[in-house]
Formats: sequence, C-alpha cells, structure tokens
Amino acid sequence: MSAGAIGSADAYRSRLGVQGVFVDAADKEPYERSARHGGGHAAGVLRPGSEKELAWAVGMASQLGVPVVVQGAATGLVSAATPTADGRQWVLSTQRVRDVLEVDPVNRSVRVSAGYRLSDVNRAAAEVGLAFPIDLGADPTIGGMIATNTGGARLIRYGGVRENLMDLQAVLVEPAGVLVGSERSLRKDNTGLIWAQLLCGTFGAFGVVSRATLKLHPIQRQSATALVAVPDTKAAIHLMCELEAEFGEMISAFEGLSAGALDAVRQHQKNVTVPFQTTPSYAVLVEVSSAIPPGRGLDLEAMMMAWLERRMEAGDLEDAVVDKPAQLWRIRHSVSEAVQSLGKILAFDLAVSRSQFAEFRDAALQLVAEIVPAAIACDFGHLGDGGVHLNLVVPAETAPEKIAQLRDAVYDLTVLRFEGSNSAEHGIGPYNEGYYRRYADPQTRRLATLLKGRFDPSGLLGNVHLG
Repeated sequence: MSAGAIGSADAYRSRLGVQGVFVDAADKEPYERSARHGGGHAAGVLRPGSEKELAWAVGMASQLGVPVVVQGAATGLVSAATPTADGRQWVLSTQRVRDVLEVDPVNRSVRVSAGYRLSDVNRAAAEVGLAFPIDLGADPTIGGMIATNTGGARLIRYGGVRENLMDLQAVLVEPAGVLVGSERSLRKDNTGLIWAQLLCGTFGAFGVVSRATLKLHPIQRQSATALVAVPDTKAAIHLMCELEAEFGEMISAFEGLSAGALDAVRQHQKNVTVPFQTTPSYAVLVEVSSAIPPGRGLDLEAMMMAWLERRMEAGDLEDAVVDKPAQLWRIRHSVSEAVQSLGKILAFDLAVSRSQFAEFRDAALQLVAEIVPAAIACDFGHLGDGGVHLNLVVPAETAPEKIAQLRDAVYDLTVLRFEGSNSAEHGIGPYNEGYYRRYADPQTRRLATLLKGRFDPSGLLGNVHLG
C-alpha cells in the first residue's frame, strides 16, 4: 500500500473508526469483485455507518483528491461498482448506511437509507400489507437499485425504480460532502428540476445516493400463473395482446423462455420440474394478480383457466400448465444458473419495442448461426417490456475475434437497425462502456460531460466515463 493510501486511511479512521476503514488485503478482497465479472484492486474500503458519515467520507475524499467507487451489494453485472485494476481507487461501501427505514402505510411510501436491501424493505412493508414490487433475481441495496434504475420481471405492471421513486437525498463530491435533494413523500410536485430524475439510472456518476423515498403497492392477495407453450415469439406477442385485452391492469408478468433455456433447466436443475413432456419451441410464463382477496367476487384462477381454454380452441397456444406460482417461477429463476452450467457464456442484455420483438429475435438468431454456427441460444427475459437476455453458449475453443465479431453484430442489429438498447437493465460499467461510446449520440455525451465536469470536476467518482 502506498504512503498516500496510508495517510488517507488515518484520516478516515479519525471519524469512521477501525470497522469503518479496511486496508488489509483479506479485509478488502470481498469488496474487490463483482457478481459475475472480475474486479480490480482497492487502495482501501470505506464503510460509513450513517448518512452523516457517508457525507463526511465523500467530502474527505474530495478534499484529499482520493478517487472512490461506490458499492452497494455488488450484485451488478457490468463491474460498475468494483475498483479499477491500478489500486488507486477506494471502495465506498454503503452497506452500513442503514439509519432510516420508515414505512408510511397511509401514504403507501417508505423512507429508506441507501444501505438497506430490497428484502429489508419488503419485510418492513409486508407488516402493513404493502410491497416494493421490483422483482429481481438478486437482493441489491436500495442505493444500487436507484443508481442503475433496476427493472425486473414485473416491470410490465409496476415499472422500474424510476417510476416508483418519489424523492432522494444524495451526497456530492463538489461542493465536497454537500447533501442535496429531500425525503419528501409527494406523489405530485411540478416545481422544476428534481435530483431524483438526475441521479436515477446514471450509475453514480454525479453523486452518491444516501436515502430515498419510494412508492409502495398493496400486496397481491391472489394470483394465477401459467406456463404456456407457443410455436414462436410471434405467437407469444399475439398471446400477450390477447391477455392484456382480457385482464388489463391485473397482468403482473409475461416472461419469455426459449427451448434452449428450458432444456438447460431440465438438464442441470434436477430439483426443478419443467412440466412439458416435449420441450416447446418457445414458452411464456404468465401471471395475473390482484389485491382483492379470494372469495370477494374475483376468482383469478378460474378466469385464467377459462381464458386458456378459449385460446387453445382459437389455436393461439400449443399447451398450458397452471400450477402454484412458486413452482412455475422456480423454472424462470433457475435459468441463469442452469445456462452457466452448459459452458462458456456470451450474454447480452437487450431491449427492443414489443412490436418488433419477434422480428428482432429471428434476425439475432440468424446472425448467431452465421457467425458462430455451433452456438446454442438460451434466451429468456421480460417479453412484456421487450427485454431479452440473449444468452449464448459458445464452444470453449471459439476464437476471441469471432466472439468480438458476434458481439458487435448483435449490438449493431439491436441499436442501429431496431433502435433498441444494448443495456436494457444492467446499466453501464467498464464491461460495456465501449458500447456506450459507440452508440450514445454526441449531444447526450456532450451533456454528460458537462454535468460530470460540474458535479465531479476532478473525476474522483466511479469508474465509468460518460463523455
């Protein structure tokens, strides 16, 4: 460790204490890696225990000229919360920033510190019949969810974090350690610019989220879930439109699963049952739900069964299984782990408009077949919002230049031809920053550079360059 790092550690310990500053290799190691991609090396780890300590730590970093990367639960998949390889950055962990968690059942909102996890919020909200329904495979911190504007499997009904963010507080690097924003729980405020919209989804490039006020929603008292086999994605989109015409705002999920994804679960998740005797070409996981308890004039399971029978008679589907939600959702949530068991994975996090989804998927799979013919597509995702996790299993001996060619071709197809997103959910980090620069329009990059220069003129915050 450099002399500069030692001096910084002493300065930080004066306020954060021994447990608030880690500099030993063994203590730093858990903070130097991410959920999927390799990490880097940290000069040290800062662990403030409150919003005030967080503000102080950010201010001190600014005064000392120490670069920091903010980290919540490190569940992201683009390395945006892990330190660089040169060992210069400090990790600023928000995991101990947990001084406020207050549920307002009348306003259906919660004030929560950045270090609390999604599961913490939902446990507290459940005590009064409410939930924060951003459904994710991981359990991130609230600060991380805001920084990346997470979505999840129920975005079709509830939207992502941005749609459920009422306000936030954050700490700035410039002016050093200044708190901005508020904790107001207003559903309507049309008085001008608000910090929540500036900081949500900008990967922590302009400030460090310390607290937030979030909308809560009623816990769903009944639901009906079905796994439906369809001939192809065009039929899946047609079925989705029919479902929306029948159930309207009660639709809470519409998830797509390819044959490759289902086969991966069947082969590598022995405790998970895929209910079809023969794997279909494509399947959708359909969920409708309501806060109205059973027995009050609404029987969603009976409605789902009747609707499926009509769609079967109309030839819109090949097969359908209605089961307990937990059983069918286990299939969906097992896909990622099952696919990773197949070998070398090339993963894409993409989105296009729903109306173009079927055409896009066909075009993408054609590209894959042309460039890496032996690749196996195990795609799945949030068909209801146009999102797809296009996971490809490629032979271990596939040449790096072929992988690079395929990656470029798929991203070009997504962004340039179909006007889609090359990072639908995972945000921007070192792993995919080059593609941000490739596709972001010049005016957006110019504005990002201006904002970065205003809020972080010395470039101390984060590891993403938005300009």
